[in-house]
Amino acid sequence: MKKLKKIIKWSVIIGLSYFFLTTLYFGYDDIDSEKGIYKFYWSGLNGLWKKNKPFGFKKDEAVITYLDGTDGPYIYGDTVYLVNQNSQLQQYQLNGSKNLMVKTQCSQLPKFSVALRDTMLIEPEHYQMPSKLIAISDIEGNFNGFYSFLVANKVIDKNGNWIFGTGHLVLNGDFIDRGNQVSQVLWLIYHLENQASAQGGKVHYILGNHEIMNMYGDVSYNDFKYIAVAQKISKQAHWDKALRRLYAPESVLGKWLRSKNIVEKIGDHIFVHGGLNNYHLKGKYAIPELNAIAKRYYGVYPTEASVQNERDRNLISSINSPFWDRRLNFEWKYKIMFKLNGIDAQATSQNELDRILQFYDARRIIIGHSVVDDICTGYNNKVIKIDLKHGQEINSGKTKGLLIENNILYKVDDLNTKTKLIDGQ
Repeated sequence: MKKLKKIIKWSVIIGLSYFFLTTLYFGYDDIDSEKGIYKFYWSGLNGLWKKNKPFGFKKDEAVITYLDGTDGPYIYGDTVYLVNQNSQLQQYQLNGSKNLMVKTQCSQLPKFSVALRDTMLIEPEHYQMPSKLIAISDIEGNFNGFYSFLVANKVIDKNGNWIFGTGHLVLNGDFIDRGNQVSQVLWLIYHLENQASAQGGKVHYILGNHEIMNMYGDVSYNDFKYIAVAQKISKQAHWDKALRRLYAPESVLGKWLRSKNIVEKIGDHIFVHGGLNNYHLKGKYAIPELNAIAKRYYGVYPTEASVQNERDRNLISSINSPFWDRRLNFEWKYKIMFKLNGIDAQATSQNELDRILQFYDARRIIIGHSVVDDICTGYNNKVIKIDLKHGQEINSGKTKGLLIENNILYKVDDLNTKTKLIDGQ
C-alpha cells in the first residue's frame, strides 16, 4: 500500500511539473472562439523570439490574426477575393470569365486552372461499384500530401489533371481545417469533379464534421489566416460570423459544399465520415433521409432552438450524427473523452453492426473521423478505417488510402505501394 501511494505521489508530482514547465515555455491561451477575444493568454518564454507571438500576458483583448501567404480565391457573384504570396488581399471582377487560376504553396504544382460551373448538381446517393475506386479521408488542408497521393496512384498527372478514366475517387470527409492550404484543396476537388465527369468517372465528396462546422461558423480548428481573410471579406469582427460568410450559400465554395452528401452507398459499400449506429437502425433512417436532414441544417449552428425536431437532433447535434459518431472505432481515448463530458456511449457490437448492414443492404462501412495508425479493418472485415496522420510532404509514404479493384481491397500510399487488405469475398 505504501509503495502504491509513493507511485501515485510521484506520478502526480511529475505530471504537475511537466504541465508547469511546458506552460512556462510554450504558453497557454483560452480564446472565446465566437468573439475572437482572449479569456486568458500567456505567450510562454518562446514568445520572446517566435514570430507573430507577442510576449506577455493578456486578458479580454482581441486576438490578432494575420493573412499568411497564398490563399483563395473566394467568389461572391462576380467578385473575386484572393490573398497573394505577399499576404495582401486582392479583389477583382470576373467580368463574365468562367476560368480561375488557383495558386498553391506546393512546389510540384504551384498553380492550376479551374472552370467555374453555372449550376451545382444534386448528388445521387447510390452508385454501382466501378471497376476501380480509391478512397481517402481527413486530408485537413494538407495540399502536398493530397496531391502526392493522387499522383502516385495515377488519379491525376503532375499538372493536376484527371487521368483516372471511369474510376471513382471518394473523399470521406474533413478536407477542411487544421492545415494551411484549405482553399487550394477545395478548388482541386472542384476541378477534378469537372474533369472526372467529362471522362465518365466520379469524385464523391462526403462531408465530415469539419466541413459542417465551418459552414456554421465554428472556428475551433482553423488556422488564424482563414479567420483573418474571413474578417476582411465579411467586415465582421466576430470570428463565427466572419467564417459563416466565407462559406455562405451565396459564395461559390459555400454553394458547392451544400450540394454534398454525408452518406453514400457505392455497390454494397457505405461511405460515411463518422459511422452509422444503432440509433439509425432503430429509427429506420434511410440514406436519402440522412442526407436530407443534414442538408436542411448546413450553415445552422446546432442548438435546441435551431434543431427542434428530435429526429433531426439525433443526426445534427449529438454524437449519434453520421459525421460525429465514433462507436465503430471506440478506442480508450474516446471512451475517456466521452466520460469526461458526461456522455454515456458504448462501442457498436458485432451483432449490432451486422443488423445495421442488413438494414442498409450493405457488406461494409468505410469510415474516417477516428484516427488509426494505419489503414485497417474491424468487425470481421466489415468496417474499414481510413483516417490517419497523413504525411505533410511529397512522397512521404505516410499519406494513405483505400483501393477497391476487381472486388479486392488494398491499402495504397503516396509511394505507389499496394498492400492487400481483403480478398474479394
